[in-house]
Amino acid sequence: MGDTSALIGAVTAVTNPSMFQAGMDCIKAIATNPERVAKREHLDELLHIWTSPFPTVSLMNNRNSPLHRDNGGGYSYMDILLSVGDYRDGHFYVPGVGGDLSYCAGTVIGLCGRIVQHGATAVGERFVFAQYLRETVLKSLGIPDPDWVYIQDFENACTQ
Repeated sequence: MGDTSALIGAVTAVTNPSMFQAGMDCIKAIATNPERVAKREHLDELLHIWTSPFPTVSLMNNRNSPLHRDNGGGYSYMDILLSVGDYRDGHFYVPGVGGDLSYCAGTVIGLCGRIVQHGATAVGERFVFAQYLRETVLKSLGIPDPDWVYIQDFENACTQ
């Protein structure tokens, strides 16, 4: 999981540098102000092995997800989803931006989960590893919202 988180962080640093920086600022703020964390009994140990720029991780196992929008992130935040496992017929639905996408094992999806309605289905053993920023956490730590990402940002990243 550590290597995977680090890889997702590296991809985020290239594709969305502002979000990467906001996440890193959040991790640093937590490390320097541990008293701000409610459940911190293992915080020091976790921070020594944490490799992600995202302070929030959700793990979902074999869950088909109806169409929804996430309410924890800010409007300009991207959620990163990684799906792994031995499954078939995986579909990721984003009706507002094109409908039905293939969602096979190893797929990484970045989307503004608060804005873009999305859902997923699959048959078999599936594990989804979601990493994201929580708006309330950034606000409480005084970290500004990351900038929006534009298509030009991806074009610029590819030409550098």
